[in-house]
Amino acid sequence: MSALKHINDFKTPTDVAKYMVNVLPSDVVEVLEPTAGLGRVKTELDLKGYNVTTPKDYFLMDKTKHFDAIVMNPPFSGKSLTVDNAPLKFHNKGMQAGYMISWECMQMSDCVIALMPRFTISDSDPRMRSIKKYGLKSITVLPRKTFDCTQIQTCVLELRKGWTAGTIFYAYEFMHQEKEYQPLSLTCS
Repeated sequence: MSALKHINDFKTPTDVAKYMVNVLPSDVVEVLEPTAGLGRVKTELDLKGYNVTTPKDYFLMDKTKHFDAIVMNPPFSGKSLTVDNAPLKFHNKGMQAGYMISWECMQMSDCVIALMPRFTISDSDPRMRSIKKYGLKSITVLPRKTFDCTQIQTCVLELRKGWTAGTIFYAYEFMHQEKEYQPLSLTCS
């Protein structure tokens, strides 16, 4: 993504980035991180030895290329999305832009690991049906305090194209307990 605004507000916590990378199947080599932001997910992918593609601007990348997997935390706020090179359907969309990026990524891989707002799976019956049709292998619910600047409930979706068995439900706990007990800061810049 080019010039992400307020990028520190929505950076993927390192422990969550590690968790997302560890969900990848063992046969994965080529991975796309379409909206790398500060690069925490990319760093964890690099540490595990994956060949990682991180476009400078998602909207300018070749979307016909197929990847073994996609690991992402797409933007879900106008604060974190720059649409300079985006098609008009992405402008002024906020949440919808994140869903559109996710849907496009599902067309580029048979395996998608995505950090998403939890209501992705509860707010829209058509969206949930399309996710299930693609293949929803697991949902990992993250703590409300995953992001320092917001209390939005989030989850990690493990999508596998063609998955028809039941969906596995996990609850994630922070590996660093001190994070869990820090007082909530009500100020965000």
